Amino acid sequence: MDLRSAIGQMTLVSFPGDSWNQGIEELLRKYLVGGIIHFRENIPESRDDLIVLNKRIRDEALSTPPGLIPFITVDEEGGRVSRLKKIIGAFPTQEELGKKSHEELAANYVSLGSKVAELGFNTTWAPVFDINTNPENPVIGDRSFGAEAKMVSEKCSIALRALRSARLFTTAKHFPGHGDTFIDSHISLPVQDTLIETILERELSPFRRGVEDGIDFIMTAHILFEKVDDKFPVTFSRKFLREILRDGMRYEGLIITDDLNMGAVKENYTLEERILLSVDAGADVLLLRDSHEGVVKFLETFYALAESGDLKKERIFESAERIRRVKERGL
Repeated sequence: MDLRSAIGQMTLVSFPGDSWNQGIEELLRKYLVGGIIHFRENIPESRDDLIVLNKRIRDEALSTPPGLIPFITVDEEGGRVSRLKKIIGAFPTQEELGKKSHEELAANYVSLGSKVAELGFNTTWAPVFDINTNPENPVIGDRSFGAEAKMVSEKCSIALRALRSARLFTTAKHFPGHGDTFIDSHISLPVQDTLIETILERELSPFRRGVEDGIDFIMTAHILFEKVDDKFPVTFSRKFLREILRDGMRYEGLIITDDLNMGAVKENYTLEERILLSVDAGADVLLLRDSHEGVVKFLETFYALAESGDLKKERIFESAERIRRVKERGL
C-alpha cells in the first residue's frame, strides 16, 4: 500500500445523495476511502435500489488499489437510532432487550444483522456498550441494555456473536463509556470527574468482554475525563487509546473515532488538530460526517499533513496494516 492508499483506508466518511453519483465515485476512485457511512438521507425508497447502491460501492472499492473491501456501514441499533426502519421495519430498544431472555436477545440480533447484511452492508454500529448509570443522560438512555455492568457485558457479548453470525463486522461504542454524562457530545464537550478505578471496574467491563470476544471496531467517545487525562478528550488521548485500550486491555482490533465533526471536538479543535491528535493518540480510522465539500476538505487536509511530515508515515502504515488484516480475515 502506498501512502495515499494507506490514508484512504484510514477514513470512513459520509457521502452525498441516495444513489450512485459523481461524489461517491470521487471518494472511492480519487481519495480511495476505506469506508462509507449511510445516514437517513442516503437511504433510497426502494430496497432493491439500496442493494444496487451498496454493491456498486463494494465493486468500485475492490477494483481500485489497494483492492480491499470497503466498510459499508450504517447506524442501525433499533429503537430511536434506526436509519433503515422504512426498509427492514422497527426493532426494539436495547433497554427493552435488556429485559428479554438470552435466547430472545440473540434471535433479535440474528434477525437485525441478517436484514442489514442482505442490503449490502457489512457493518452496523451496534450494539451500544455504554452502561446507563445516569438516568438524566441526554444521549444514551434507552440505547443501553441497562445500568448494571455485568448484565450489560453479557448482553453485549450475545449481541456480538449474533451479529457476527450474520457476517457483519462487530463494533462497540462509545469507549470508555458515555452513560454517566450530563451533556450530549454531539453538541458540546462533556467533562467528567469519574475516577480511573470506577472507569476500569464499571465502564470498561463491557468493552473488556468485547475484546475477549475478538471485536473488530471500538469507537471512541468525545469525553474529557479530567481525573485521568486533564488535557485531551478520549478520542485524542494517548492515555486512553494506547495505555488503557491497547496496552492494558490487549486490544488488537480497530480504534475508530466518533464523528470528528461533533460539537464536542469541532468547537474546541481545528480540523488539522482533530486529524493530528486522533492519529497520534492511536486511532486507526477517522470518521467524518459532512457535506461533500467538507469531506473533500477533510481528505485533502489529511493527505497534506502526511505529505508534509506532520503525521508520521510509520504511524499511518501501522493503522493501514491493521485495517488490511481485519478486512482480509473478515468477509
